[in-house]
Amino acid sequence: MKKISLAFLMGCIAFGSFFSSCEDMLSPDSERHAYEVAQDTLYSYWGIVRSLQNVAERYIVLGECRGELVSGTSYVSDSITAILNYDMANATDGSCRFLRASDYYHIINSCNAYLAQCDTLRTTGTLQPLMLKEAAQVEAIRAWVYLQLVQVYGEVPFYTEPLLTTDKIEAVSRQHETVNADNLVDRLAPYLEKALQVELQYGTPQYDWYGESNARVCHSTKCYIPLNVILGDLYLTKGDEVSCAKAAQYYYDYFSNNQGQGRMTPGGTLPNRNIAYGFKGEGMERPIYLYSGSAPWSETGAVSSTNESVTAIPSSTSKLWGTVLRGVNQLYGFDSEISVRTSDVNDTTSTTNASVIITPKYNVKQLMASEAYTNLCKSQQFELCIGASSATTSELVLTVDSVVGDARQYWLREYGQEYDNGLTSREWFINKLNPSGFSTVAHMIYRKSMIWLRYAEALNRAGYPSYAFAILKNGLCKNDNWYPTPNSLDYAVRDSSWAVLYNDEYYPADWRENATCPTRAALEEYINQLLADSTIVIEEGATLPVSWAALSYENYPDEACQAILYYLDQREVLRSPSFLNFSFETLNGNMSSEYIFRRTSLSARDGALSTVATEGDDNITQGIHAHGCGPVPLIKNKESVYDYVAQVIKKAKAYGVTLTKEDIYSGDYDDVVKNCVEDLIVDEEALELAFEGTRFFDLMRVAHRRGDANYLASRVARRDQSLLGKLQNPKNWYFPLPQ
Repeated sequence: MKKISLAFLMGCIAFGSFFSSCEDMLSPDSERHAYEVAQDTLYSYWGIVRSLQNVAERYIVLGECRGELVSGTSYVSDSITAILNYDMANATDGSCRFLRASDYYHIINSCNAYLAQCDTLRTTGTLQPLMLKEAAQVEAIRAWVYLQLVQVYGEVPFYTEPLLTTDKIEAVSRQHETVNADNLVDRLAPYLEKALQVELQYGTPQYDWYGESNARVCHSTKCYIPLNVILGDLYLTKGDEVSCAKAAQYYYDYFSNNQGQGRMTPGGTLPNRNIAYGFKGEGMERPIYLYSGSAPWSETGAVSSTNESVTAIPSSTSKLWGTVLRGVNQLYGFDSEISVRTSDVNDTTSTTNASVIITPKYNVKQLMASEAYTNLCKSQQFELCIGASSATTSELVLTVDSVVGDARQYWLREYGQEYDNGLTSREWFINKLNPSGFSTVAHMIYRKSMIWLRYAEALNRAGYPSYAFAILKNGLCKNDNWYPTPNSLDYAVRDSSWAVLYNDEYYPADWRENATCPTRAALEEYINQLLADSTIVIEEGATLPVSWAALSYENYPDEACQAILYYLDQREVLRSPSFLNFSFETLNGNMSSEYIFRRTSLSARDGALSTVATEGDDNITQGIHAHGCGPVPLIKNKESVYDYVAQVIKKAKAYGVTLTKEDIYSGDYDDVVKNCVEDLIVDEEALELAFEGTRFFDLMRVAHRRGDANYLASRVARRDQSLLGKLQNPKNWYFPLPQ
């Protein structure tokens, strides 16, 4: 009995659940490949993907309840209260369905067994690897699950061999390696790098829709974890400058590579149609908010460059076909019921569709938006352009609506309830993951805005804070007028800041790499060396083909520069590495023109919001901040209150430093600037990703990177000051593993 209990503790129910039946929810209806030879292995792969449903809801619950964006209602349960309050005495393993470490280890052990037993050398009749792509995905799944364990429990047991006997389980339980945020990537990267090469060469597994009896639940491409992204997450979690540079490269590779002509999940720019709008007219009690675009969690079709969604863990449409994910919606106050409808197409065929019917109920709502969240939204400045409906772009005036705040408050919805006595009451609900009308409930674990924000984190800590800010304000993409060029950064001659421009390259070569200005004397010596170099042939009487380029110590950009990202630090531009090369076509995506507000359109249509396209490049992108604070036209960008210098100066006050524009670009305050930009990114993560499950993990990642527990503690304390002292000890961030 001791051995059996240990097996359950570790989640090592080896064979019984490892080889899952294809009658589960994740049963593909594609007949694209012949799987007779590897049938058991294929079923095992489906079983692993299906088992992610067991941890999907706790990803959201443990990520949000421990952050500052939600708080409990009068109906909150004891188990959720314990999580909200970091009450580890009552939030023990097994105390609720969201706290079972064995569920994670069940997935890990299934992955280990699959990787040990899968015959990745077997090929089809066309010599294509039969299960190699599936094995690469299993590596990604195992890495993602280990990352969740580290974020929830801190220091956790690590093993890669399958535990298929009680003797093996006991041996590992007596002596095993452990991993944490600092060393997890070191242990997993070798496996993931090999899997990444498989993904680059062969792509991801190709199936159609997952579902049963033609009830389409979720396209298979939504269930794949991009290996570049999970590698980026692991390096970002480690957090030192070198690791952040590696993370930036992996995120960049994800966005830049359209690998395999559809075999890979496309990256690409952000769809700029996902924008929330706000407006408060005369006589309105509060602003109204509208949303333009499709919610990522409603995108159940195949992943594409035009969609936000990347990776989801889908629900099933019936308990007969797998796990039905209703827990999070119930915590947010919605009862859900899945309805399956079959319609006859003709005499011989029919089609089955599943939909979700939800009902808001006060007595099931345990979590609501916290005051800390609403205060953060209110502190944002919503921008719009005012002009006559017939006005041209140049006639529009950029203004700030100080009442609206961040329009992503659209995801908070007020519902009314009528009682038997005829009275009606109204309450606010977190409506963000409301699945009403969608084909299924799918919990998103990766979407493009999330990946871009993590890329911004990585860029900032790798030494490129102005580029990181550009992701928030304008976005990064291919566009000839987007970035300042070295020529546009040339200023008045200064004796101590000369460089040589020869054949369109700056010399010495290490000037660009190190962003250091050589003295004039050093450059004259360099010119003499060029003259003495036998490879440079100068005919008698000819002039040396070298021109001077005067580069100013003033790293901040010329105000006359018309580049969209005019605010980029010159030092960053001149030493930008490969992960900042946005000169290729694959980043274009399918973009539409920028949008602007016209006040007359708003009033003429009874407060309805309308948009008008401006002149511009169809291949441009926009920053994530515009998703909730107004899509400011590019022609007016320099007037925006969301300005790099202004925002850094504002954030610097929290560090007791008063900065000027010259200070920001001087290099003397680079550490302060990085902290300020990081704070802006953290704010944007709260605004963009609220209630989706990432909040506590985002705060934890930044606090760990800074070595500052108070960074996390002070933010979580914005919803409950009593938590400040407790969370200043990082040991209290994690739940205890069962002994």
